Amino acid sequence: MKIKVRVPSSTANLGPGFDVFGAALCLYNEFEAEYISNAKKTTFTIKGEGKKSLDIGKKSLLWQTMQKTFKVLGETKFSLNNLNISINNNIPLSGGLGSSSTAIVGGIILANALCKNKLDKSQIADLAVKIEGHPDNVIPAIFGGLCICSRDEDENHEMVINLPIPKLKVVLCVPAFELRTKHSRQIVPKIFAINDVVFNMSRVALLTAAFCCADYSLLKQAMQDKLHQPYRGKVIPAMNEVFQAALDAKAFGVFLSGSGPTLAALCADKNAVNVQKAMKNVWKKENISIKNYILDFDIKGAITI
Repeated sequence: MKIKVRVPSSTANLGPGFDVFGAALCLYNEFEAEYISNAKKTTFTIKGEGKKSLDIGKKSLLWQTMQKTFKVLGETKFSLNNLNISINNNIPLSGGLGSSSTAIVGGIILANALCKNKLDKSQIADLAVKIEGHPDNVIPAIFGGLCICSRDEDENHEMVINLPIPKLKVVLCVPAFELRTKHSRQIVPKIFAINDVVFNMSRVALLTAAFCCADYSLLKQAMQDKLHQPYRGKVIPAMNEVFQAALDAKAFGVFLSGSGPTLAALCADKNAVNVQKAMKNVWKKENISIKNYILDFDIKGAITI
């Protein structure tokens, strides 16, 4: 039995929607598990991003997620002694594009498939959020598209609302340095001024309207934020300069992707290359090497292939 899963990258927050907004993008990690009964030897391999730095075997996030899923399902049959596991990573690590979330989603789906798909998509989502701790990467990775995430009052079930897919390109600049999610979340204050909260509430409402009405001229204002980007921006060189360069090159809106340090812009297809060059040139002046992507929104989410 061999199962292979493709999971999309994701960009979270989209400015003001802290832990609420997320979107799946057309850049993918792939995970494969092959069950071999009476195996004398098994393998665990990683290709691509992190092939020399990520843990394999028992310490792997993918395997730890699979174990948690097996436990939920009451399954004891599978182990590292009878599974060949391979990972093909195309998503940059610790960049704010949901690389670790793909391992969580991929691990749950692999384990669930090996156990004859006892969990439905909603249950997969609830388990993924429980493991990840926040929904804005794992939810779009599972469902695809542009998502609003909302927990119920008991905090044990995730409500997912899909917004219309913008007919825009997502331009991403990923700097060579890493910004760990745990550290980036610690930077954000626990208490905010009421004026800043109201500011973000108004931007979230405007952002929702921009996507629902396909009025992308609203995005410049709608993607403004006062709850996390000003604080995370202090450890990301020239963030505001990169944002301004993208806007000057006719991007509709700009934002910090997830916890960073990836910076993102939404723009029309015809302007994507110029926006990319403008963002790249700012960091070039700062002597920071970067990776560049121009991506579409993924609409399928995680799938078996």
